[in-house]
Amino acid sequence: MARTLRKPHIDYRAKNGIHHGAMTPVRIVLHDTESHDTAGITDIAGIYNFWVSQGLGYGAQFIVDKDGNIGQGGTVHQEMWHVGNYNGGSVGIEQIGFASYTEAEWKHENLAQLIKVSRLIAWMHKEYAIPIQHDINAGVCTHADVGHAGIDPSGHTDPGPNYPLTMVLWLAQRYVTLGGWSVAEPV
Repeated sequence: MARTLRKPHIDYRAKNGIHHGAMTPVRIVLHDTESHDTAGITDIAGIYNFWVSQGLGYGAQFIVDKDGNIGQGGTVHQEMWHVGNYNGGSVGIEQIGFASYTEAEWKHENLAQLIKVSRLIAWMHKEYAIPIQHDINAGVCTHADVGHAGIDPSGHTDPGPNYPLTMVLWLAQRYVTLGGWSVAEPV
């Protein structure tokens, strides 16, 4: 069965996304939205619309919900404000859910979400040479990592202590090793 490593399908493209100039992506910062998931893409659209309505310039390039739907609010070359003091070079992926999730909730109830996040990471590795490694400078990290490093003093702990980052990175690396996912599989 043929495999290809292509950009995952975008289910919702935000209109009027807020960005703050151009950048070269070097890292991916993973977040959670601290909000409930609803069926379909209404929640993704609602989050992007909320960010725009606030006029504060907040946002992330991608939002992924529990079912694996992906929203995009800007390109990876557009600086968006999603992590205090560390937005330049950072691609944000928000995951609809809570930092209080247990490891079982992440791995079982949100598996489709983790798979799509892994595919986004694999694709950005291929397209932009972002390393698939847990690294705050050049690689993949969490919003909590940026806070622990003293860069973002906001106190964010997302996506939480039980987030299966090792599994997500393993899946992303596996997609790269296999040359992507089956063409028959939904992206």
